[in-house]
Amino acid sequence: MHESFDLGSFLVGLPLGILIASIILFISWRKGKKERRFDERYTRIHEQARSFSWRVTTVTILFGWGIIILVEGPRLAFFLMTGIWVAHMLSYAIGAAIASSKN
Repeated sequence: MHESFDLGSFLVGLPLGILIASIILFISWRKGKKERRFDERYTRIHEQARSFSWRVTTVTILFGWGIIILVEGPRLAFFLMTGIWVAHMLSYAIGAAIASSKN
């Protein structure tokens, strides 16, 4: 640790920062709900954005995975990327199962 690091200030400041951020998020959520910012159009736009982002992340992981296996071979980084890939695909499968059960 750095000598000038004050653990007491950190332990007080961290929860205080989380509390202030939570209050701001709550106020903006209530204001948005009153102004009808979270309607069907908003939901559809963000669903499409998340879908596009998920596809880009999938391609990025695959490219990174390929580069790692070519450069390093089957070492720690390869297995970490494999774990990330498995978690990524499992989250999709769970999300698809939840979405299909709601419809």
